[in-house]
This record gives sequence, C-alpha cells and structure tokens, in this order.
Amino acid sequence: MLAIRLIGQPRLLRDGLTLPGPRGAKCWALLARIVRSQDPLSRQQLVSELFSEADDPMGALRWSLAELRRRLGMPEALLGNPVVPGFDAGTQIDTEVVGGGRLTDPAPRGLFLEGIEVQASPAFDTWLLVERQRVAGDVIGALRKEVLRAMSTHDHPRALALASAMVDTAPLEEGPHVLLVKAFIGAGDRISAHRHVASTEAAFMRELGVPPSPALSAAARPPVTPNTAGVSSVATAESLLTAGLAAVGAGAAGSGIATLRGAVAAAEGAGDGRLTATCLFELGSALVHAARGYDDEGAIVLDASREAASEAGEQEIAAKALAELAYVDVLAARRECAVEGLALAWETAAPYPRVRAAVAAYDAVHLSDWGRLDGSLERFDEAIDLCRETGSVKRGIWAMAHAARAAYLSGWLAAAERWAKEAQRQAQSERWTAIRPWPEAWHAHVRLAKGEAPAAVRADIESSYALARQLEDPCWEGVTAKVMGLTYVAEGDTDAAMPWLDHAGTACRRINDSYKWLEAEVQVTDAEVALAHGDAERAVAHAELALQIAARGDMPLLLQRAEVVLEQLRGGVRVPA
Repeated sequence: MLAIRLIGQPRLLRDGLTLPGPRGAKCWALLARIVRSQDPLSRQQLVSELFSEADDPMGALRWSLAELRRRLGMPEALLGNPVVPGFDAGTQIDTEVVGGGRLTDPAPRGLFLEGIEVQASPAFDTWLLVERQRVAGDVIGALRKEVLRAMSTHDHPRALALASAMVDTAPLEEGPHVLLVKAFIGAGDRISAHRHVASTEAAFMRELGVPPSPALSAAARPPVTPNTAGVSSVATAESLLTAGLAAVGAGAAGSGIATLRGAVAAAEGAGDGRLTATCLFELGSALVHAARGYDDEGAIVLDASREAASEAGEQEIAAKALAELAYVDVLAARRECAVEGLALAWETAAPYPRVRAAVAAYDAVHLSDWGRLDGSLERFDEAIDLCRETGSVKRGIWAMAHAARAAYLSGWLAAAERWAKEAQRQAQSERWTAIRPWPEAWHAHVRLAKGEAPAAVRADIESSYALARQLEDPCWEGVTAKVMGLTYVAEGDTDAAMPWLDHAGTACRRINDSYKWLEAEVQVTDAEVALAHGDAERAVAHAELALQIAARGDMPLLLQRAEVVLEQLRGGVRVPA
C-alpha cells in the first residue's frame, strides 16, 4: 500500500518503507495543491499559482506531473485537464485520515508541508497559509481526542506519545503542553512533568515574550487527599463538594476549585462511583466555566467523570459531562470533534430534557460559529423552548444572549434586539450580573446597525465594558471593547477607534482557551476598519491572523471576510479554494 505523508516533512511510503520522493519542493507543493482541492484543478490555474515565473510555465507543470507519476509508481494518475488525482485504490493520504478524525500510525507530527517553501504566486502563498491551519486543526483535534481517551483508560504510554505529538504540531500553544504535563503526572513521572513546565515557560518567554498561564504549572500538581480525623471519606467528599460549589457560585473560583479537588480525592478514596463521578463533573465544569485558562485540564476531568459515571450506571452525569466536553470543543473551534461530541451528548441525554436543553444551546452556538446561521437560529428556538419547559432559567438566558448574536449576523435586527432585550431583562430579574456584557454588547451592535446615535450607544456600553473588566472575563471584555471601537468608526473617528480594537484583540488572546470565533471576529473587524482607513500594513496583519484562526476553526463567513480584505489589497486576485 502506498502512503502519502504531507504532514511533517513530506514523504512517500510503500508497505512502511520510505521511497525516494520527487525532485524539487514545487513537486510536493503541486501534489498537496491537487490532493487538498475539493474539485479537480485546471492546468492553467496550477500554472498561474505555481509556475508563472518559469521560462516555459506549461512545460514546467508537465514535467512536475510526470515526476510525481514516476515517484508514485502510478502512470495513470494526475492526468487530464482539469488534473484528476486518479490514485490507485488503497492509497492512504494522511491529511484525509486525520480530516476524518482518525490517526495514522505512527501519529502525525509537525506542520502540513513542513520545510516546503516555494517561490509562487501570492494566491498560492495564502492558500498554503490557510491549509496549514486547517490541517493543524484536524491533527490537534484527532490527537487530543485520543489523548483524552488514553488518559481515561490509564494507557499512560499512549497518552504520553500522543501528547508529545501534539506539542510537536503546536509548540507555541499552551493546551498541548498542559495535556503532556498531565500525562506525565498520570504516569507517575513528576520529575518529567516539572521539567517540561520549566522548559515550556522558558520557550514561551523566549519566543512569545510572555509566560504561559498558571494552568500549565497547576497541571503538574499531584492530587492531595484530604483527611479529617473521625470522618468518613464519603462525608468528607460530600461536605467539600457542597463547600466548593458554594465558593464557585459566590465568585471565589480559586478557592472553590481547590476545595472541589479535595472532594474528588476524597470520593475516589471512598470508592463511591456515583459520588466520584459527581465530584469530577463539578470540578471539570468549574475549570471550564469559572476559571480562566483551564479548559484543557477541565476536559481531562470531565472525561474522567464520564468514564466514572458510565461505570457506575449514572447516565445523566455521563450525559452532562459529554455536553460540557462538546462545549469545550465548540469554544476552541475543533469543528469535527464538536460535531461528534454534540451528537453523542444529544443521544445520551435523550431521557434528560434539562441536559438536552444545554446540548441544544451549545449546538446552536456551534452552528453559528460554523456559518450555518439558519440552522443555528432553528436550534436556538429549540433550545430556548427546552429551557422554558424544564425551568432552566439561566440556561435560557444564556441561549437568548447567544441567539441575539446569531440573529444579528443573519441580518435579522428585530429578532436580535428582541432576544438581547429579553436576555437582559431576565438576567436582571435573576440578578445574574456575570452574563450581562454579552447581550448588552450585541444589543449595541444592533443599535449601531439601525443608525442610532453612536454617542448614545457608547454611553450605555461603557458600563458593560467596565463590568467585563471587573469580572475579568476576556471574551466579555473583548466584545465590549470591539463595539466601543465601532461607535467611533460610526462617527468617522478611526483614530479613536483603533486603540479600542487593539484592546479587543489583546483581551481575546489573553488566555490560552479563548473563544476562537470571537478572536477571529475581532481580528477581521480590525482589518476591515484599517482597510477603509487606508492603513494597508495593519489591514494585512490582522486579515492574515483572522485567516489563520478562521481556517483552523472552519469558520467560512469569517474566512471569506478576511479573504475579501486581502483580495482588495492585492488588487482583486482571488484566494484559491
């Protein structure tokens, strides 16, 4: 069987043995361009992207295709106009494998076409930038899923190997390092865990100028089992669970999470499966929702909760854990993982309408981020109805606040305003202050779109921004800072707008587990404003960053907006699909 490896250093394998590869980096670039295209590409398009500078462009393409056929050992492949791949049956291409959520053996490591840099058209350069992000997203998603599975089954060697591959693929992203450290701790290798924390901190300072978040060093902490003389482990776990939830609910996330860790340790020591699953779920949920930067550890804990709940026959806890795991994937824009996780959570939650209300709300947000706005709005209607039927008031407020955004993006301003106002009204009734900045920000977007006075909108949104700062919520801070900037844009004062857009971008990237859709939205908005203001350098920088985030997270609407900015800057040359 022939295997085409395009992740990491490109190579050809037959029955596990490495074959001589084609001569020249452009052959690899050509092969990758053909393999990754959804439709066959014309010879003229391939020439314009890769060979336009050659003395005989069409001849250079013919030679490269012939070289690829010879090295592949497939005389009937890569023929015609447009060029059809035509590979032999059974040919394995690693990008297709990981794109389906599976792993090759050995696991993929590194970037798409690593080390391949060719002199080509700007359109090809942009295509390669986008594809590297798309493939990296597929690789990280497939590896992460298997790391969590290996940890939940205590397969420590496999967890270590796959987490290490994640680090090789994304060395300057914190999440893979957190998982590797947790894998070391799970394997009982505390020395390697602490060494990796130290080396990662040094690398981040050297390459990025900022240290990783406290979540990295926290991952190296071993669990501590509390011991209260004369009190059973079950009683200890239950009391710590109650105290931890109370602390988290009161806004003391740090102390609450520490107490919940103790509850987990006590429950595990008691051997009570249901109590262990419950404590793990509450700890994992707190790490995801109450803490900043702890989503990766939260996912590990939630997966352990799912496993413990399944073993104890507690399907409702398992369904809740699956819902939260899917939500983590939604935030991180791991699209295929989110699709799979949401479907499994929905199925498992069939007997539990309250859990299904949460799954439907998460799915609606996922569809909106994915650019499927009509489906998103339908799913929001379903989620809000389920919340109403089950008395899930806060979940309903959350869903309405996000429905306002989806309706705004769809151009349904009346619906967006209705949802935003209702979310604000109910949040005030429930005294749920922490949710306020999100619906207030999207209400402000609607007001600007309707032509209301920017100064009046700004006067109202300032308090939302101030609240977001007090809450130390980077997403809320980012979206409110963005709309503050847009009020100045609406007044034609771009100089006043830019610092706000700068701050919005910084806020969204302040933690390792930021909401990727919002991060891309802020970057592409900045690029559009800069383009309109005539600042080409700033427009390119922010459009390319938005392009990378949107490509990795499969956000077609944001990707299209970034591409439009780049096309206008290069004079209307379209980015290839």
